Order: sequence, then structure tokens, then C-alpha cells
Amino acid sequence: MFFVFLAVFLMIVLGVWFFGRDKENNVEVQMVDKKALAEKVEEFPIEGRDHVGSGVEVSYKTNPPTSGSHLAKEADWGVYDEELDDRAVVHSIEHGGFWISYKDISDEEIAVLEKIGNENPDRVIVSPRSKNDDKVVVVSWGRMMRLDEANELLIGQYMEKYVNDSPEKMVR
Repeated sequence: MFFVFLAVFLMIVLGVWFFGRDKENNVEVQMVDKKALAEKVEEFPIEGRDHVGSGVEVSYKTNPPTSGSHLAKEADWGVYDEELDDRAVVHSIEHGGFWISYKDISDEEIAVLEKIGNENPDRVIVSPRSKNDDKVVVVSWGRMMRLDEANELLIGQYMEKYVNDSPEKMVR
């Protein structure tokens, strides 16, 4: 009986040590990524938020745009395989969501971005964008994060931090 008790006790101690160690490593990884997030996020002055007609061209100071005049009708949240009108997406991010645009990335990376979009159908637009200067760009109102690859953890942390940080807090 004593040996059964000792064996169960040792299994519990080893289990706590093993899972506790894993949790500590995970916290360390998250802290490193939060530092990486802070280093990657750029903030920009707000360029306005007026509605314009579809025939009105708008010049933005950032690429892709992070604020400014936009169409009266926003782009619907979702995953797209074609480019969208910047002016429509600017209206969407005014509502507190995110635009993840990409160019020249692998099908595997596109799948990662589509997964993020599909898991956040009420706050994310994912679309290709040939005008991007970077491979992956995550935009919210007045902010941008440029990436060389589709980093799911970093994008998730960006979204967690900046959701509804906009003039019209409408996303869920």
C-alpha cells in the first residue's frame, strides 16, 4: 500500500513539474512576442474620416492606408482572393477591425492568413494587394504592422491589443 501511495505521489509531482515547466516556457514566448509586437507596430496621424463618392480619388500618406477619406459603403468583413478598393476598406477599419493584406507569399502563408480571417469573420478582411511594399501588412485605424511572413501569433496579439481602437467601435 505504501508503494502504491509513493508511486501515485511521484506521478503527481512529475506531472506538476512537467506541465508547470511547459507553462513557464509558453509565458516566456508570449513575452518575447509582445516585445516583438511593440517593435513592429507603427502609429500614424489620422488623415480624416470623411465620406467621398465613388468617383473621387483619395491620396493616402501610408501604404496601405490607415485612415482618411473613404467610401460611404464599407467593405464586408471576410476573406477575398481579389484586391479591394482601399477606400472601402478604410471605412471598415474605421469600425474597429483589421485589414490583412499580402503580396508575393506562398500558398501556405495565404492559408494561415485565411485561417485568421475565417476565425474572426466579424472583424477581419484578408485580401491580396499588389500595391503593398511588404509581404504581409496588418492595418487598423491609425496603425500598421509590416511583416516578412504570415506570423499567426503576432497578428493575433496585434488584433487582441487594437480591436475597436477606432472612432466607431462596431466590431464584435
